[in-house]
Amino acid sequence: MRTTYGPEKMRLLPDLNEPEAPLPIDAESSLEFLQAVYSDPGQPMQRRMRAAIAALPFEHPKLAVTANIDGGPGFAARLEAAISKTAEMRGARVIEVSEQRR
Repeated sequence: MRTTYGPEKMRLLPDLNEPEAPLPIDAESSLEFLQAVYSDPGQPMQRRMRAAIAALPFEHPKLAVTANIDGGPGFAARLEAAISKTAEMRGARVIEVSEQRR
């Protein structure tokens, strides 16, 4: 490791001239390879962290919203219907509720 001095504080950077330890890992897929790397306590922590970060989107996918639109009226027609229904509701009477004491 070599030490560099910056305006913030001293930090350690990996020495690019040092050879890295070999990865004796046999895996069938890239995800299995990443899982084997981040699970191996014999690997350097930086390598394990990078493997965990790379595997994360495949182990815990993001939730996504999808919409299924049937073959009925198009999106514009449904949007117009929703807008008109909202306009009708705004003109409706409001029922006021008063508190009752027991």
